[in-house]
Amino acid sequence: MEKLLVEICSGTACLLLGSQDLFAAIEELPDHIRQQIELCEVTCLQSCRKGPNVRIAGNVLSNMKPDRLLEIIEDYLGNDQTELYPAARFVP
Repeated sequence: MEKLLVEICSGTACLLLGSQDLFAAIEELPDHIRQQIELCEVTCLQSCRKGPNVRIAGNVLSNMKPDRLLEIIEDYLGNDQTELYPAARFVP
């Protein structure tokens, strides 16, 4: 199976806007999901004012938040039976 390419911008603007949280969200995924993802760090996706930015399967997405990123990954992978969110995220 081909891995889903997820590129997260680590340029200055995106870092200041929270791209490190996007990296952390993917790193927290269960191993069987994480193995389906090729995670790459890129320096700029040309939308600095709209960051943090990611490119998933060639599509640039702006104003990304960790929960939204995980939902999009879930949609791409077709894992409607698999919970991507670590259980600890739902603890109040």
